[in-house]
Amino acid sequence: MISQLHGKLIELTLDRAVVLVGGVGFSVAITPKHALKLSSGQEVSLQTKLVVREDDLSLYGFESATDAEYFDLLCSVSGIGPKLAMTILGGLDSQGITNAVNLQDEAVFRAIPGVGPKTAKLLLISLGGKVGLSASASVNQTVLQALTQLGTDSSRAIKVLELLPKDASDAELLKLALTELGKGKLNG
Repeated sequence: MISQLHGKLIELTLDRAVVLVGGVGFSVAITPKHALKLSSGQEVSLQTKLVVREDDLSLYGFESATDAEYFDLLCSVSGIGPKLAMTILGGLDSQGITNAVNLQDEAVFRAIPGVGPKTAKLLLISLGGKVGLSASASVNQTVLQALTQLGTDSSRAIKVLELLPKDASDAELLKLALTELGKGKLNG
């Protein structure tokens, strides 16, 4: 498989890059967000995923290994193909996907073109055990949602909630979490 390309970017559009590697130009699908960070003529390194179909070989490129990993996770969801996975990654970064799954926020996914209510629910269910809080099921979801709505980054809120007593009420947990965040002990 082709897992990484390093070469000269010889052609660039909003959804495709051609990378010249050893005299061979590889056409790689990328997100518009990624394309805006690139310019023709520069040396680039792309993490890639090769998708083999009956009548097609397609190469998808990513800025980081994390983005490539999330591409695989999205493609593992029934009904999500590589093109829709790229559309989702174009609208949400890995942290945005994790936050949406942690908060069970369908609206974030429904805002992506091509993702309807059923697909959004399926994404939340399918990714629920694979990203974010799967290992932190003990974190109080209600308090986590309140903290993120108040502007706290979800990963920072999770760190704080994991330090607090599990037997406290929602109101007590929120008060304790805000106190901890106010102390600035945990920097994001």
